[in-house]
Formats: sequence, structure tokens, C-alpha cells
Amino acid sequence: MLQCQLCHRTFEITRKIPWCDCGGLFDTTYFPRTLITLGEPVTPIIPIHAAGRTVAAKLEYLLPTGSFKDRGAKVLVSAIKELGVARFMEDSSGNAAAAMSAYAARAGIHCEIYCPSSASPAKLVQVQRTGATIHRIDGPRDNTTATVMERVGKIFYASHNWHPLFLHGTKSMAYEILDQYNGQPPRHIVAPTGGGAVLLGLHLGFTELITSGKMSSMPKLHAVQAEACAPLVHEQVTARPSIAEGILTARPPRLPMLKRVVDSVTVVSEEEIIDGFRSLGRQGINAEPTSAVVVPALKKLSVPLNDLNESILVILTGSGLKSAFL
Repeated sequence: MLQCQLCHRTFEITRKIPWCDCGGLFDTTYFPRTLITLGEPVTPIIPIHAAGRTVAAKLEYLLPTGSFKDRGAKVLVSAIKELGVARFMEDSSGNAAAAMSAYAARAGIHCEIYCPSSASPAKLVQVQRTGATIHRIDGPRDNTTATVMERVGKIFYASHNWHPLFLHGTKSMAYEILDQYNGQPPRHIVAPTGGGAVLLGLHLGFTELITSGKMSSMPKLHAVQAEACAPLVHEQVTARPSIAEGILTARPPRLPMLKRVVDSVTVVSEEEIIDGFRSLGRQGINAEPTSAVVVPALKKLSVPLNDLNESILVILTGSGLKSAFL
């Protein structure tokens, strides 16, 4: 069941609209019994050099479609399949579209993807290969969302930003990190942040692990946003073009929740993102520019860089193979 956080009304998981009639967000305890799979690996953690020291980096771009979005897509699409939904729509600037369409193809479900016309051509090619229907929308990212809203209620809206089952997929990263750190997770985790699926998923997963007694305290979670779109920092944001296209979400549905779970946030400029991107490339790390925001952010966040006992993990969310930027 879906339960509204505000009015506590409940709805079936098959509800086409992923928010309550009162406008509230949904929570759920439902989890599909059988998961669709594309052979997801445990993504490795390796040392990289950033901000004058060595930090750990989790290579989420090594998941099947090239981004962490596979975690959420796997669970959400598996639930759709299990519940007999034959068709759904999603709006995305790229990575979520690639993930949702791939898992839909694997599940034998048709999906419609709404995306900005300016989205990365490589990401749109990924979507096309799955047989999904693509609707390219001109103008800023918000125009895509507005177009989708016109169809809400007519077709199942499997929104990675709205549907709680997506977070029940991304929370798997927390469980994986705990195992990789032998039960002692890093003190600080830094992630690119648009809609917030990484940090909200980590918070959900770590909360479950703390409740079950498998760990004792929550790592400090740090968000990085582009100056072009930073709703965690500024009010009334209108997204501007940025090479960090994966985090240009001007009005994240779970923004109040995101503000509660984040310990610090900073913004980085286009020049800083480019420097971070090239720094990763010179270390053999082929992450997309959106991921690279974490590199310049380390010197700006409330992360104790001089204390080597304070372990730091950055999340590299998407593959550089999806970007032609040099």
C-alpha cells in the first residue's frame, strides 16, 4: 500500500498518480517478491585523489545502464511488473530514462519517456535501443515536467522523483557500503544532488540498518549542486543550462525531506565542474560531468579534510561514456 505522509490516507500501489489527492508524498512498505535483473554488480570502491588528499569513490557508473538510477529502476519496474501494469511513463533528463526503459524492456513492459530536447544524445540513443517511445520537449527541464503533468492519471506515472519505491531501490547502496566497509561505514558521504535519490536512499537504508542494530550511527550526508540549479540553497530556482545536466531539478518533490537529512550543502560553478571532470579523467575515472561536482565540492563542504581519521566517500553517479564533453 501507499500511505500519504500528510493525511495518512492509503492507496493501492497500482495508483497511477504517485502523490496523494491532498498533495502529500507517499511512503510504502511494499517490496516486490521477484526482482527484474540486468546482472547488477556490487559497485567497487577505489581511492582517488581530490582536494589534496586521498578519498574513496564508489563507482556507481559501473551499473548496467551506466548510473546509480538502475537501483531505483530495478525495484520500481519489478513492482510494476508484479502488479500487472502494462505501460508507464517517466520524465527524465537522461539517466533515469535509460534505466527505467532498460528494465521495462527486460520486464516486457512498454514505457514512454518524456525528456528535454537538449538531453544528451547518447542517453537518448540508450532509450531508443530499448524500444521505448520518446517524447522530446523543447525548452527548459520544467517544460518536460509540465507536459507530463497533462497526462497524469491517464497512464501509470513511474516517477523516479515522486514514487517511494524508487528510494527503496537506491537504499540498497547503503547496505552495500556497510558490507564493503566491514560494518563500519564512512563518516562522510558526498553525492551530486538533484532530486535527491542518492542521499534520500542512503538515509533510508542506513536508518533501517541502525534500527536493526547492524550499525550504530548515521554517516554525515553532504549534497553538491550546480550553481545553475541549487534549490537546497536558493529559493524560487529556475534551472539554467549546465554540463551537470543530471542534477538540474529546480523543484524536487522531496526537498523538505532532503533538507532534513543533509548535513551540509554547497554549490559549484561550471568552471569548477570542468576542473573536477578533467581531474577524474586524468586518474582514469570516466565519470560524467554530473558526477564530477563532488571533486571541487570537497573544499567547500563541512568535511574535515585535514583529519585523515575522518573517512570520506564520494559517489560517482553516472558514466562518462554518455557524454562527449572533453
